[in-house]
Amino acid sequence: MSSKEGSGGFRKRKHDNFPHNQRREGKDVNSSSPVMLAFKSFQQELDARHDKYERLVKLSRDITVESKRTIFLLHRITSAPDMEDILTESEIKLDGVRQKIFQVAQELSGEDMHQFHRAITTGNWLYFFLTV
Repeated sequence: MSSKEGSGGFRKRKHDNFPHNQRREGKDVNSSSPVMLAFKSFQQELDARHDKYERLVKLSRDITVESKRTIFLLHRITSAPDMEDILTESEIKLDGVRQKIFQVAQELSGEDMHQFHRAITTGNWLYFFLTV
C-alpha cells in the first residue's frame, strides 16, 4: 500500500468531509425568482420532449414486432390448408400496425420531425411516409 492510502485501501476524497444531503452554502434559493421560473419551464419542456421521444420509441418497436409477426404469419400460407383464416388474421394484424402508425402521426403533428428521427426505425419511416 502506498502512503496515500489508508488502512481501508482507498483514498479519502475532499468532498467526503461534507455532510450528505446538505448544501455547502447556507443560502436558500428563491423559487419565485425569474431565473428559477425560466429553468422550471425549460425542465417541463424537456420532460415533455423526452416523454414523447420514449412513446415514439415504444410505438416504433411495436410496429416492427407486429410487422414481423404478420410477415411470418404470411409465410405459413404455402404450408397451411386454411389460407383464408391466415389472410384474415394478417389483415387484423396489419390494421393494428396502421393504428400504431396513426398514433405516430398524431405524436408528430405540429412537431419538427427531425428532432425525433432517431426514435423511429428506418423501415417505419418509409412505411410512415408511404401510408400517411
